[in-house]
Amino acid sequence: MIRTNEKLTVLHDDNASFLEYSDELLQYDRDTAAITMVAADDFIYIGFYKAINNIYVEMATANANAATATVKYYNGSAFTAVSNQFDDTKAFTRSGFIRWDRGIDASTNLEAATTVNGESKFWYQIAVSADTSAMVFNGLNIVFSDEQDLKRVLFEVDKYYPTGETSHILTHAGARDEIVQQLNLTGQSKVNSAGRELDISAFDLLDISEVKLASTYLVLSMIMMNMSDDIDDIYMNKHSHYLSKYNKIINVMKIRVDSDDDGLDDGNTERENLTFGFIKRL
Repeated sequence: MIRTNEKLTVLHDDNASFLEYSDELLQYDRDTAAITMVAADDFIYIGFYKAINNIYVEMATANANAATATVKYYNGSAFTAVSNQFDDTKAFTRSGFIRWDRGIDASTNLEAATTVNGESKFWYQIAVSADTSAMVFNGLNIVFSDEQDLKRVLFEVDKYYPTGETSHILTHAGARDEIVQQLNLTGQSKVNSAGRELDISAFDLLDISEVKLASTYLVLSMIMMNMSDDIDDIYMNKHSHYLSKYNKIINVMKIRVDSDDDGLDDGNTERENLTFGFIKRL
């Protein structure tokens, strides 16, 4: 279960009428949000208590119309385009990551909070260049890996989809939670502006690409574990193989953590050498 400090506020600005889908899009399961965007009138706003630079969108019904999506952040006076945007969803025509440069550091602090629909947060505004078809979103939050990452290691991974599912999104979410929990078990923490020590959350990883491969192997190990019905079958052997690869990576990697909880990338002062410890079973 995602902690409340990992909950994004998700709003559909439907021609200046706001609809909130924060709860529906939090967990990638159970609930959905039906959204159709008119290019001239509509936006999706994503808000958080500090700056972020990465989201993952899981589509149940994708946009069928060709378009481009533009992400903007608030710079203190107006919304302006983020730098180096990468939209793997191609304007919500498929599931994928939307990423951009964090755009801030301890010296320039270019991003600022503003108020949208009565809530003060760090807001990101997403617009589309053409009207979309009727879309259904399964989730909008963060994971560390996706289906394409799995296919780069095991191309036929889609044959292991659970009945009725078209992706392993819940396993990606489970791997995210496992990695974050392991991070906290090492004693890693952050200190907020009030001086309170808090657990690390998924949005405290300043660059999720640093854990992408580890997450990929962990997801594959979970998939094989779920397929197994005997401790000595081929799936259990594959589970052990991928889990071994995960442990080799996770125990030597370095990762940047937002230890002062300000959304800023403070460079080497927030780069940690983490020793997670080997996981025997999941």
